[in-house]
Amino acid sequence: MRRALFICLLAICAAGGVQAREVSPAPPVTEVLKATLVGYVRPGYSGFEDAVVALQGSLETLCAAPSQAGLQHVRSRFRSVVARWAGVEWWRIGPVMADNRLERVLFFPDRKGTGRKQVIAALSDRDQSVLSASSLSGKSVAMQGLGALDYILFGKGSEALTSPDALHRCGFARAVSANLAGLAGEIVAGWGEDTRLTDLFVEPGSENPLFRTDREALTILLGQMIHGLEALRDTRLGAFLDGEDPARDRPRSAPLWRSGTSLLSIAEGLDGLERLFTRSGIERVVEAGNPKLGDMIRFEFAQAINTARALDELQRPVEQLLQEPETRARLVYLRYAIKTIITRLDTEFAAAAGLTVGFSFGDGD
Repeated sequence: MRRALFICLLAICAAGGVQAREVSPAPPVTEVLKATLVGYVRPGYSGFEDAVVALQGSLETLCAAPSQAGLQHVRSRFRSVVARWAGVEWWRIGPVMADNRLERVLFFPDRKGTGRKQVIAALSDRDQSVLSASSLSGKSVAMQGLGALDYILFGKGSEALTSPDALHRCGFARAVSANLAGLAGEIVAGWGEDTRLTDLFVEPGSENPLFRTDREALTILLGQMIHGLEALRDTRLGAFLDGEDPARDRPRSAPLWRSGTSLLSIAEGLDGLERLFTRSGIERVVEAGNPKLGDMIRFEFAQAINTARALDELQRPVEQLLQEPETRARLVYLRYAIKTIITRLDTEFAAAAGLTVGFSFGDGD
């Protein structure tokens, strides 16, 4: 849902044909929205900001005193940033949708390899304009975020970061991390205690430009989960796993494959969406009619999360996972497990909540 403004996002979701039955959810959705804000949105973005700041610190140390141990520490910090971002990446509401922040953090899919080509050119030319966050922020979104760092820290020539000869490359990495820290800070501030957005977010009403009714708010919240799951299945896992023919797998189209964080990002994305489901308390709106549905959905989430984590813990390149029949079969199962969660939410949960069954909440992308 590549939309620059929150209001545009809401208009798309609300006008996309979602109709609700005349059933009033109970308890009021206001309580669900407050829980979403306090239990998921704010801690999710704060965790991302903290991880980026830690990466900044480790890069400062590496650039000042290059070493193999320092590079390994930076790479570990990068993995933490990827994990934190994946946990909130699919929350497509609010300040992350303005000023291209979403794409500036991670531009994916990059089907033409735009980011890779631009980063390689900047490194080859020793472009001085990529050494400060202020100038970098005005360049292509593909050069500003995690995709750029994936190449700088893990791509061809990255081992030079262990020696003083890579001052330009290290400076580029520092500028990207500073840019990410700025983006994270802006997003965190946008969801602060005293912002108009948070006031509007937790109080649906006829004069509220965001949510006019409880059902409209519930539709959008459920849509965030379903859209995120569809994207994990189709544009993350589907980026490298062919639906039918192993010969058509595309390992180098996997997200962040150089750093080996492709499966990590999928696992953390699933974990983040499960946290959104659980911490929002959205299941309370269907408990009266289907008290076991929340636990059933959590069970399905657990199957998918455990599968993705187990694959990530193997610490094997995506290419190897695809080549080995056993691990490829587990990737195929992961896709099925994600589809099962989508079906639960898009049919059973939607019906129990009084929303139109079968509506594709991800159509606004």
